[in-house]
Amino acid sequence: MSRLSRRWWICALVLVIANQAYVGAEGPTTAPAADEARRLELAEKYGTEVADAILDGVVRIDMTMAQVLLTRGTPTRKEAVPPDAELWHYPGGGEVAFSNGRVTYVQLPPKAQAQQPSAKAERIGPSTAAPSRPLGTPSGEVPAPSSRVGDNYLYESVDPERTESRIVTRRTVISAANEVVLSSINVDNKKAKPRNLHFDRQWNLKGVRNADGGGFDYSPPLKYFDFPLYPGKTWHQVSTEINIKTEQTRTHTISGVVGQWEDVSVPAGSFRAIKVSLQTQLFDPSKGETIPGTDTSWYVPEVRRSVKSATTGKDGDSRLIQLLNYELN
Repeated sequence: MSRLSRRWWICALVLVIANQAYVGAEGPTTAPAADEARRLELAEKYGTEVADAILDGVVRIDMTMAQVLLTRGTPTRKEAVPPDAELWHYPGGGEVAFSNGRVTYVQLPPKAQAQQPSAKAERIGPSTAAPSRPLGTPSGEVPAPSSRVGDNYLYESVDPERTESRIVTRRTVISAANEVVLSSINVDNKKAKPRNLHFDRQWNLKGVRNADGGGFDYSPPLKYFDFPLYPGKTWHQVSTEINIKTEQTRTHTISGVVGQWEDVSVPAGSFRAIKVSLQTQLFDPSKGETIPGTDTSWYVPEVRRSVKSATTGKDGDSRLIQLLNYELN
């Protein structure tokens, strides 16, 4: 090789090394700066927690549709589910459900495992079909609901063997701050007065207040549910009931187990629900009496409540409770 050729190769090598050094020095610093600027922009608009979730590709309960689009992009298909729900389908079997424009449950693979979504989403509907499989958080669990003031439920309760025993009650969320308070009234009785049912954020009963000032407190709250829910979960509880007027007490013993997902049809519609079964015992020391019972309910995440319950109690008395209609805020 001539002296001129060697000089040319040496100059070229120096330029390559210098360019690599420049890229190595500049590359790692400019990307994080852009990411941080993006995070600050999102945090200013949505708050720090939502901003971090968007950048991590994690869809959270109560996110808006716009936030989900930023988090996981355009779904491959959108499905309308009356009256006000929507189901988004993503690659790899991922699904996100909305009610009134906010996420109620989600099941998505990690972002790194998800395939690139198509540029255009297909919308079909309206549809009354239940989702193809149960949905929950990314781990498959059903989180506690985000109840809101104004959520409204109309239930029918009847003894299957005595249809004349039918009672229709309207239950409306009137407070959803530290606890959830339902105002409940018999709509068929013009003289009926509402009573308030106090629940914790997991729909476990804390107390009852009647219009006449009477009522009951439960310590700890009666554990109808133990969120997050998933098939096979169990719990056991002993709770004391206190009559706030007489101070008499009774003892409730509850054993709960979460069953499988099932398709359930009630007057309010067809749903995919997770089954929750309770075995109960009520001990009344004033009578020395123990009353066994059962309470089986079908909980629907998008409704934020059970849509159907079947109960048994003293002397085998039974009630079938079904959701007639509902409105969510």
